[in-house]
Amino acid sequence: MLYFIPTPVWNKNDITLRALDLFKQLQIFLCEDTRTTKKLLSMYDIDYQDKNFHSLTSFTHPGKLKFYVDLIRDNDVGVVSESGTPWLSDPGKELIRLARENDIKFEVLPGANALIPSVVSAFFDSSEFIFLGFLPKKKWKQTKMKFIVQSEIPVFIYESVYRVDKTLQEMKALWFDGKVLICREVSKMFEQKVCDHIDIVLEKVQKGEVVAKWEFVIWFYNTR
Repeated sequence: MLYFIPTPVWNKNDITLRALDLFKQLQIFLCEDTRTTKKLLSMYDIDYQDKNFHSLTSFTHPGKLKFYVDLIRDNDVGVVSESGTPWLSDPGKELIRLARENDIKFEVLPGANALIPSVVSAFFDSSEFIFLGFLPKKKWKQTKMKFIVQSEIPVFIYESVYRVDKTLQEMKALWFDGKVLICREVSKMFEQKVCDHIDIVLEKVQKGEVVAKWEFVIWFYNTR
């Protein structure tokens, strides 16, 4: 059985009891970062010395993925991202496809992620929205942004701290003239939410009033 195990975005108390049970029981883990997973287990006083940890990133070779499929056929395996829910804009999604193609049973546990708290925090009716994950760095980025500009329902994306300023400027250049919500450090001690017209939010980012730390969830909403 393959288990997709959500981990805290930051606050250690956001872990579920079921996740803790699996961390204790399972002997094999596929990790976005093996070091982070080991630190996480140490945080909950779980001995990991006899457990096996394997790396799973966006750059994992297809041959290695085949090895993981064979590993999962014969073992119970946990999949863990650096934080949040595996597959939500991280390499775990490929394992879902491979599991289905190879008739391997899997379970996705409910738990922590940055998206849902941001959707709930948005200052509008969020019963309908679009999530695009991380925008491409180059190829197709303009196409995605034009889609956001034209969308009649709110669009959420993940964005790196290093690209927030540039992304907002590029949206303005494409004549986006609506509201923007930035959620930073969701569930962390210094969580920050800023919602206003894109001009005002961009000004706050450039002045450093939106602290440049960690990853961001950004919501774009056309108010025309």
